[in-house]
Amino acid sequence: MDPLHSLIKESLNQKPIGYSKNFEWYITEVGIAALMKKQNEIISSLNPIKEALDLDLDLSKEERQIINLDEKQILLFYS
Repeated sequence: MDPLHSLIKESLNQKPIGYSKNFEWYITEVGIAALMKKQNEIISSLNPIKEALDLDLDLSKEERQIINLDEKQILLFYS
């Protein structure tokens, strides 16, 4: 397994830092991970930046990467 995927998978076993309408939010060793609650949605149709602001997370200037892991969609925000 890819080392990045391993780090994220470990983080998803921890308690989330918060919840928004479409995501569960986690701290990882590489950034903030937004796990989609409904896997049949398309991430690009949602507004995770706005949802993050509801949790006092300003991720607007962060890089982002979509990761598919164990049939889950995760949006990773990192610097």
